[in-house]
Amino acid sequence: MTAVPVDDVVALRLICDGCGAAGPRAVPGTAHHEAWLLLWGQARQDGWRGHDRAIGPHYCPRCAN
Repeated sequence: MTAVPVDDVVALRLICDGCGAAGPRAVPGTAHHEAWLLLWGQARQDGWRGHDRAIGPHYCPRCAN
């Protein structure tokens, strides 16, 4: 899994399946599904690539190229 809980159970952070780097953003939300949609939308704008679902795989901008 590449979307992992951070500090509390309602925040997610993206982890690169290529190099293991953590995404720059942790996104809090009232439900994991809502938080995932927000996190992935922002991550794609930052250059992350991968599956649209939290199950992955996902790659940081460096590994996506």
